[in-house]
Amino acid sequence: MPPHILIVDDEPDLELLIRQKFRHQIRDGKYRFSFAGNGVEALEMLKQENDYDMILTDLNMPEMDGLTLLSNIKFLDGQYKAVVVSAYGDLDNIRNAMNLGAFDFITKPINFSDLEKTIEKTLVEVEVIRKGMQAREQLQKAIHDKEIAEIERQKAEEAKKHERQFLANMSHEIRTPMNAIIGMTKLLMNISTEYRQLKYIKGIKDSAENLLAIINDILDLSKIESGKIKIEHIPFSINDTLELVITTLKHKADEKGLTLSSKIDPSVPSGIKGDPVRLYQVLMNLVGNAIKFTERGHVNINVITAGHSDGQIPIRFDVSDTGIGISEENLSKIFEKFTQASSDTTRKFGGTGLGLTISKQLIEIQKGLITVWSRPGEGSVFSFTIPYLETVETPVEKGTDIPSPNTLNLIKDKRVLIVEDNAFNQIVAVDSIHEIIPDMPLDLAENGRIAVEMHQKNNYDLIIMDIQMPEMDGFQASQKIRKELPSPLSAVPIIAMTASVTREEVEDCFEAGMDEFVAKPFNQAELISKMSRLLLNENPKQNKYEHH
Repeated sequence: MPPHILIVDDEPDLELLIRQKFRHQIRDGKYRFSFAGNGVEALEMLKQENDYDMILTDLNMPEMDGLTLLSNIKFLDGQYKAVVVSAYGDLDNIRNAMNLGAFDFITKPINFSDLEKTIEKTLVEVEVIRKGMQAREQLQKAIHDKEIAEIERQKAEEAKKHERQFLANMSHEIRTPMNAIIGMTKLLMNISTEYRQLKYIKGIKDSAENLLAIINDILDLSKIESGKIKIEHIPFSINDTLELVITTLKHKADEKGLTLSSKIDPSVPSGIKGDPVRLYQVLMNLVGNAIKFTERGHVNINVITAGHSDGQIPIRFDVSDTGIGISEENLSKIFEKFTQASSDTTRKFGGTGLGLTISKQLIEIQKGLITVWSRPGEGSVFSFTIPYLETVETPVEKGTDIPSPNTLNLIKDKRVLIVEDNAFNQIVAVDSIHEIIPDMPLDLAENGRIAVEMHQKNNYDLIIMDIQMPEMDGFQASQKIRKELPSPLSAVPIIAMTASVTREEVEDCFEAGMDEFVAKPFNQAELISKMSRLLLNENPKQNKYEHH
């Protein structure tokens, strides 16, 4: 649109003169002119329309003069400039007009060449001011958007913090009774002989372990998405990892009459560096799924090298089955959270729909890639490749086997304090230890305050410490022992045993002065192994915690 100029003057001939003098500019669309005979009429026009760019007004007019018009238009929202017209020598009125906000003035009789130059100059100024106002508005919007983005970021961080805290609390609250259920079920299986009882007990154990797997899936996904998961680079054997997967899942395959097998190509190195725990987790998810969705036939794991790249050896794992398969429509969705191949999959087969999501993210964190081929009724092949480093270093021993009888005999007289506020978990801990070491002296404390007092009196050889307890939690109790008790009491080995298994809490345990960590529901062999290792230290009470 061409600039819109309002001419305010009571001389009837002025409109004809301007239309005549500016006819070419009007014809070419350079200017648009509107006309008002006095200030009242002009003010009404300005109130009705706000698209004016410039006002050219006479000062001396009936009804409302130019000065009064200038005083009134200050309160309007229009973005325009005013130029006043007055007789030569009328300096007082011109001065007053400039004080009221007029941009410029011209004198009568009007020189139309001067008028055109004044119009051009005024319109340039209007354009500069408008661009400045637009820039200011854009800046204000950008600042506002940035402030909103910062508020949203803070809200998101707060939400993640609350989510992590919620998951930690829920993990503890669910895993604590699960520890009692799984622990007591295992103890019952060891003493029950009647077939029907064993059948029911096994059902309880399997259901509890399935529920625990769901809890672990949710916690793993939370850790991955918050960037808290840590990938190890340690020597390990792929053959040992595969053997552990086969051993763990073989009974499920046998129950369904499936053949479960693995094959490693000779080109795969015997020793590599990477994260065996995450590889085991991915394979357990994929092979477990394959068994779950296969009614007859086989599940195979095939391992080969996929070339060399930048000093690394990409190793490919193919998990194939003869199961129900996946439709082409659902293939693109199977790695999404809480998604399964069909709506009745959860009802029929169970699960959270998180296993494949977690597996994909774990593989990608290790700079790997996962793909899938499948056809309904024929089966599926999940293939993933992870780059590893070849090494001749010896794999690290985990030390979770139950120690030898000679070792158990050496520690059977050591005094151990179990700090646990849950009565059922007290029973599980005591009976699980006494099942392996029947004569070991075990005392119980219901919270950290009682534990510190009992340790001061009895000077225990080892403390097994829960974390979340009333009155004084495990962190506070451990710090009190390390910092306030005299030697050798301050040097007692402490094993954290807690249902909260977030990485932050594990790190907090070590920062509080604990020596080992066992997650609930605990593995009996792991607990006994860590107890024996700490109890048989050459100078168990002359360690880094002793006061000097």
